[in-house]
Amino acid sequence: MGVRFYDEALVNRIKSWTKDSNLKVLSPDEVTRLFEIKADESNDEPLVLPFVALSRDRNINIDIAHKTSMSFDGLHVKSNLQKTLQLNAVPISINYQLDIYTRSYEEGDEYLRNFIFFLINYPKLTINIPYNDSNIEYECYINLLNSVSDNSDIAERLFPGQFTRWTLNLSISKAYLFSAPINRNYSIDGSLEIKEISK
Repeated sequence: MGVRFYDEALVNRIKSWTKDSNLKVLSPDEVTRLFEIKADESNDEPLVLPFVALSRDRNINIDIAHKTSMSFDGLHVKSNLQKTLQLNAVPISINYQLDIYTRSYEEGDEYLRNFIFFLINYPKLTINIPYNDSNIEYECYINLLNSVSDNSDIAERLFPGQFTRWTLNLSISKAYLFSAPINRNYSIDGSLEIKEISK
């Protein structure tokens, strides 16, 4: 669908903010596996605290669900006599949940504070659109939603001992699904002859 480009960019952005080499950042794909019922426990490596888990809301809203000029005749990115690379877009809404798991409350509180400052002060997110080898960079923004939750009393049995979990909710503003078709350019060959008409 193309939402994975936002997932990858957001995970990489979070990793760039974490200077602690012990902190693992799990992508939405890894988080899905984390909470699945495991058929064979021996294949799963044990998780070590601290770690950050980014999950995406399973519902993605298509903000304009009908044909527009943006969806079928978008921006002409590159053009020559033979072809034109076009960038079409459909606006969408994507929501994420960022969970911070730590062994102690104090450690979690520090990670939480740092992430809040980074998300507020450096919200720009750059995604790469790879279709047709275009590698177009597009900038959007991470919005930190107002509430922060301490979910340390959750029932998931991830660890045998105690742990702390803080949750931040995020959304991406100006998110789009992109298409980058290459269209052939047509030209008319011919000559024009002008004759003078006598009166």
